[in-house]
Amino acid sequence: MKAKKLAALLIGAVTALVSLPNVPAGATAVPNEVDYAEVDANWAKLLQYSMYFYDANMCGTGVADNTLLPWRGNCHVCDAKVPLVPMDEQEIGTNLSAAFIKQYKDILDPDGDGYVDVSGGFHDAGDHVKFGLPEAYAGSVVSWGYYEFRDAYKETGQDTHVETICRYFCDYFMRSTFRDDSGDVIAFCYQVGDGAIDHKYWQSPEIDAMARPAFFATADLPTTDDVAEAAACLAINYYNFKDTDKKYAEKCLDYAKALFNFAAANEKKVGAGADGPASFYTSSKWEDDYCFAAGWLYLITEDHWYLEEALPYMDYYAPPGYVLCWNDMWNGVGIVYGLIQDIYPEVCEECRVAIGRGQYEVLNFWEMSAKGINARIDGEVGKITPAGYFWLDQWGSARYNTAAQFTALVYDKYQNGKDLYKPSHPDYYFSDWAVGQMEYLLGDNPLERCYVVGFSENSVRFPHHRAASGLTMAEDPAEHKHVLWGALVGGPGKDDNHSDTTNDWILNEVTIDYNAAFVGAAAGLYARYG
Repeated sequence: MKAKKLAALLIGAVTALVSLPNVPAGATAVPNEVDYAEVDANWAKLLQYSMYFYDANMCGTGVADNTLLPWRGNCHVCDAKVPLVPMDEQEIGTNLSAAFIKQYKDILDPDGDGYVDVSGGFHDAGDHVKFGLPEAYAGSVVSWGYYEFRDAYKETGQDTHVETICRYFCDYFMRSTFRDDSGDVIAFCYQVGDGAIDHKYWQSPEIDAMARPAFFATADLPTTDDVAEAAACLAINYYNFKDTDKKYAEKCLDYAKALFNFAAANEKKVGAGADGPASFYTSSKWEDDYCFAAGWLYLITEDHWYLEEALPYMDYYAPPGYVLCWNDMWNGVGIVYGLIQDIYPEVCEECRVAIGRGQYEVLNFWEMSAKGINARIDGEVGKITPAGYFWLDQWGSARYNTAAQFTALVYDKYQNGKDLYKPSHPDYYFSDWAVGQMEYLLGDNPLERCYVVGFSENSVRFPHHRAASGLTMAEDPAEHKHVLWGALVGGPGKDDNHSDTTNDWILNEVTIDYNAAFVGAAAGLYARYG
């Protein structure tokens, strides 16, 4: 099986190479005044490579049957048997109280063996924790990219691969959702593992035997952001599978509705910083995830209740805002509500009233999205480096850059390249900007460095990733044992600088949320330029 997977990987790479991009005349092909290097702007190949990182980060008993990488195998099988007890001093067990466990034991542990099954999903980064919000964000955005640019995946032969990844996310979220006989959610496991424990050792996941406690959202610990974002992922995948696997699609939708109902019915709070995420992923809000999930569920069902739930919180949406990421979904919300606006124009006026705006103010979600995209291109949000790269933050600058590309490409898809905020811009101004930004990341930069592992001769070689490195400590400067194909590293600093060392967990970090919008951007570039 492993030999076949490796052969498929290599054959696929050759296949992707023959599909060359066709950039239209007039496209802004570079973000700077100087061509630093010829780059392999092969969007088909880029789309293919971008998804291999998810093969590298699969977790659980299904890895061997699903990954395309021969050096990954089943790991953390203990996640299928987390002791159903309150967490002890060794952090074995769960964050659930003894009273809660006793009340709902039949639901949490239907076979009565004393364990709860929260296996599957994806490791967060080079470490092995399954963190709730970035996991749900990655699942939502990878799935959203497939929804928007489905033909790109089909034409490049990547539809089966992306569907495997989407299912792996969805199966994990549904397995982590515990419902009573009425179908109501009583608990949702949003995190497995503890970063403080996990980060003590540098080792492959297949031999990792550290304690992996499970953290649950309940009515008393609602964790609205994680729950709502998981609901969004499942809702999007209703669309992705409804024409090819209707039964699975309906199951995803059923769980999406149940999770959203749980979020709506309980007090709304972000995940407690001391309970699970700690200092690793402390969320600053839940409203964005809640509105994002409600938007998708309205598009599917046209049930006005979802708008009634979401619109009062839309006052937090204030373009240009931040950039799409695990801690800020507002750019995604703007686009999704633009789609709602297209089929239900009344949503604009209903939103104005719900958030108390002036009676003469006219809301247009597409125009607000265009405002945000322009702000990033012009450097009003973040900054533009000397070489023309959109830079927002030292932690994962490439993650933010490709997310900005992705939302720009999705916007252009629906508006046929028209900038509603600055109509003087030429058609597909946003998409052409995305071309230049991606070419920067592929090597058209002062260092002539490709920030996608394994993509070219100039690719970074030392991503901060335990499984791929084959090392026993991050400080070891030795060559890595495996190539972490397609991983988008943290990226350059604000002065176009970068450090390609394993121990650099800022500029050379890799995570499932870094790659999420990168996959969609690659698909969008192929869809637009071939």
